[in-house]
Amino acid sequence: MSSKGSRVQLSPTSARVAVIAITAATYAVGKAVTGFIPTPWNVGEVLIAVFLPAFMAVVAETLPVAIGTGIGTFIGDYFVRTTPILSLVAGVPANFVGILLFGWFVKKYKSWSSFVAATVAFLTLGNLIAAVNVVLFLGLPTGLILGFVVYWNTTGIPAIIVAVPLLVRAVRPLFGRSRILANPPEWSSIAGRRQVAVALLFGMLYVLIGAVIFLGDSASVAALSNNGLSLIGYFAVAAIVVIVFGPLASVVAGSRVGAKQAAR
Repeated sequence: MSSKGSRVQLSPTSARVAVIAITAATYAVGKAVTGFIPTPWNVGEVLIAVFLPAFMAVVAETLPVAIGTGIGTFIGDYFVRTTPILSLVAGVPANFVGILLFGWFVKKYKSWSSFVAATVAFLTLGNLIAAVNVVLFLGLPTGLILGFVVYWNTTGIPAIIVAVPLLVRAVRPLFGRSRILANPPEWSSIAGRRQVAVALLFGMLYVLIGAVIFLGDSASVAALSNNGLSLIGYFAVAAIVVIVFGPLASVVAGSRVGAKQAAR
C-alpha cells in the first residue's frame, strides 16, 4: 500500500474538534506559563500567550478556534489569579469575540496589512470588553477601564505581530497536507508600498490610542503603574515593536506567491 493511501484523513467534524482542542490546550498552557508575572491590581495577566489562538485563527477554521480560545481562557485563568466567575464574565466572552472577529477579518481580507489592522482593532475591542466587565464586576473605578485596555494591548498586540508570522513561516510546509492548517495566509515576501502604508497607519493608530489615554486619563495610568510596573515603559516598548515590525510581518512569513502584485 502506498504512503498516500495509508495516510489518515480527518473528517471535517474531526478536524474542527481537533482545532478546538489544540487551541484550548495551547492557550491554557501559554497562560499558565506567564501567569506568575505580576499585573496591576492583580487582575488578569500579561497577554503574551494570545499569539497562540491568533495564530490558529489565521491558519485554521475561525469558529472552532474562537470556541477553543474561550475554553482555553477559562482553563488558563486558573493560573492567573482570576476566579471562575470573573473568567466567565470577562475573559471568556472577550477572548471569544476578539478572536472570532480577528479570524473572520484576516480570512476575508487576506493581505498582511489586514493582519496588522485586525490585530490592532480586534484585540483592542476584546480588551475593552474584558476591561468593562472586570471593572463592573469587581466594582473598581470606571476610570480604570481605558487603563486596562492599554495595559493588555501593550503585551498582546506586539506578541501577535511578532510571533504569528514566525509560526506561519515554521508551519508553511504543512499547508495543503492537513485539514487543521486549512487556511494558508496569502502574504507576499515583498512588501508593497500600499501595504506598508496601511501597516504603519494602524501602528500609529495604536500609538494614538495609548497617547490619548495617557494624556486624558493620567489618574488611571498612575493607578495601573503599581507592583513595580511602569505602564508607560511597557507601552513605549510595545509601540516600537508594532511600528517597526508590523510592516515586516509579510517579509518574515510570506511566500513569493503574488509577489509581483504586492510590489506594486
